[in-house]
Amino acid sequence: MESRLERKSFLPKGTFGFTVYTVLLIVLVSTLPTAALDPASTQFILVVGGLAVWRYSWGLIHFTRSVIYHRYVFPKMRHDVDSRIDELMPSHVYLLVTAFRIEAQTAGEVYAAAIREAINCGVPATIVASIVEMSDEIMFKQIFEMLDPPEHVRLQIVRIPGTGKRDGLAQGFRAISRDMPAPDAVVAVIDGDSILGDGLIRKCSPFFKYMPNLGALTTDEECNVKGSKIIREWHHLRFAQRQILMNSVALSKKVLTLTGRMSMFRAEIITDPDFIDDVQNDSINHWRLGKFKFLTGDDKSSWYWVIKQGYDMAYIPDTVVMTVEHPPSPYFLRATTQLMFRWFGNMLRTNGRVVRLGPHRVGLFVWWCVVDQRISMWTSLAGPIFAIMLVIKHSVAFFPIYIAWIGFTRWIMTLMLLTSRPVLSWYYPFLIYYNQIWGSAIKTFVFFRLDQQSWTRQKTKLQRGMSSWQARFVKFTSNYVYGVAMTVFVALVGFFSGVMEVPYWLFS
Repeated sequence: MESRLERKSFLPKGTFGFTVYTVLLIVLVSTLPTAALDPASTQFILVVGGLAVWRYSWGLIHFTRSVIYHRYVFPKMRHDVDSRIDELMPSHVYLLVTAFRIEAQTAGEVYAAAIREAINCGVPATIVASIVEMSDEIMFKQIFEMLDPPEHVRLQIVRIPGTGKRDGLAQGFRAISRDMPAPDAVVAVIDGDSILGDGLIRKCSPFFKYMPNLGALTTDEECNVKGSKIIREWHHLRFAQRQILMNSVALSKKVLTLTGRMSMFRAEIITDPDFIDDVQNDSINHWRLGKFKFLTGDDKSSWYWVIKQGYDMAYIPDTVVMTVEHPPSPYFLRATTQLMFRWFGNMLRTNGRVVRLGPHRVGLFVWWCVVDQRISMWTSLAGPIFAIMLVIKHSVAFFPIYIAWIGFTRWIMTLMLLTSRPVLSWYYPFLIYYNQIWGSAIKTFVFFRLDQQSWTRQKTKLQRGMSSWQARFVKFTSNYVYGVAMTVFVALVGFFSGVMEVPYWLFS
């Protein structure tokens, strides 16, 4: 499976298409209407430019921190670890693989990669397969026997009911706990559609001794997407942006998620009964929605537990997990909406708790990153709402002005992604804007409906034991509060930008 990180070329992939996009953008800017210079346009530039200073300066900070970590800080860490790798390796490595309803070819590649990593890591290793179906058990055992591992590599099968990934993880954690791992043992938690890159376990495991307070780490990700061209480009963009954000936050010895695709933990963490219970039964008690259990977002639950306990975290950018992505729909809008609904719901259900921990526990920069997740979903919507207001109030000429502004700023963002991927896709400027606007719309929608959860592969449903009247009341209040919030937000954008005037007669 070819990774974009492995391609060698003088020019970044997609340069021709991006060059055409650049030429068209220059033509658009050069043909802007004369209305671009009138006072209303100045108002547009001041308001949108003010938002840009706020949003893009924050993006520039992440970009700068990412370059510092990736180019200077981490290479020194890698050099130190590699020079002492034998003494820093743990005494035992566990690889917990969870699988449910994964297509046979993908599952076979995932199992084989995990077994090879256990064989090649150089220390005793135990593979714990937490699986539901007999066919997966048979396949895992056959691949294990075919690869003929040495005696210090063991395979343990844990059969579980198909009640969700959280239960599968908890059963796997308890199986490892019964093995009573050594104090320096580490555990790699691997999703059923994630293929470990060569040498990943040996490259990552030593960091736990190198960083004595390290609780967990995660790695870079690439993807093999089973979908249309635009869906593939959308996933590649997401992982390119993830690389920059992860590198930035890692400079503060934290990450913003311990991705469920592949993260590694100290064994003392995953064998802690409180940790296991949190991953299996995590819930929140919302002032309006009541108490409800989390179905999805096990990676956010584990991240919250680790950060609450005061552990450091690490990001290892020179190791890659290849994820096999099966979009939930062949249609771009439907597929991306379903995925973002799940991802953003997981994020918003957890980040409020992290905000309450405070900057002293979390660290000021990381704490503000979490706060900004709630701010950005509103500021991203302010620009297009203001532009629409100007078009309605003044002239349709503001539409090409706004398009030129969006095209130019996303052109710069695409160039910045070259620090994480050797790709210049003409899709990226459009997809970046789509993610910001449609993604923010989904975030604001989900923010008032945190109890609504969905899997894209599993069909597990949340049973809250509510009467039909209670369910209707919760739905009504969610719609009502959301409607009020959006009305107030649009009004505030209009008032603060000067497009709308406050009806002072109301106060006379």
